[in-house]
Parts: sequence; structure tokens; C-alpha cells
Amino acid sequence: MMVTKFEQEVSVTNEQIMDSKTKISGSQEIQRIVAVRLKEIATLTGRTTITATEKAKLTSEESDIKNKIETQQNIIDVETKKLVTFETSLATLTTTIKTFKSYISEVKTVIKALEKKVTETK
Repeated sequence: MMVTKFEQEVSVTNEQIMDSKTKISGSQEIQRIVAVRLKEIATLTGRTTITATEKAKLTSEESDIKNKIETQQNIIDVETKKLVTFETSLATLTTTIKTFKSYISEVKTVIKALEKKVTETK
């Protein structure tokens, strides 16, 4: 019964690992996309033909993009920490399941030996 409970926890932990990996991947992709726009803004603001109004808009957009990148980095950091915790938990659960199965096997062997002895003594 305990092995089944631990195996269910393994399933939940694997789902949590996949969820964290998905969030990390999504945040990294967002960072890549907005980084391209950040480079475009740098190119545009470096032009001599840009007006003050256009430059102000681009500077504002640049600030927003930097905030988005920081937000996505925070998500990556949090999810990476969670991922490490989940993977550690998974390793512990796997070891626990193996240990329990080993104990169960040993107990079954002892029970068979005892049943044999009981049968022999009758």
C-alpha cells in the first residue's frame, strides 16, 4: 500500500517537473523574442534621422521590455529552484520505493520459510 502511495507521489512529482520545465522554456522564449526587439530599438535610436518623439516612444518601449525580461528571469529563477526541489524529491521517492520493494521481497521470503517450517512441524 505504501509503495502505491509513493508511486502516486512520483507521478505527481513528474507532472510538477514537466510544469516547471514548461514555464522555464516559455520564459526563455519570451526573453529571446523581446531581446530581438530590444536590439531593433537600439538600432532605431542610434539613427540620426530619428525625431525626439520617436526616440521617447522607443525609450519607453525599451524600458517596458527590460521590465519584461526581468520578470521572465524571476520566473526562470523561481521555477529552477522548484525544479531542483522536485528532482531531489523524485530521487528520494525512487530510492524509497526500491527500498520498500526490497523489504517486501525479504518479508515474503521469510513468510514462505516460516510457512514451510509450520507445515513440517504438523
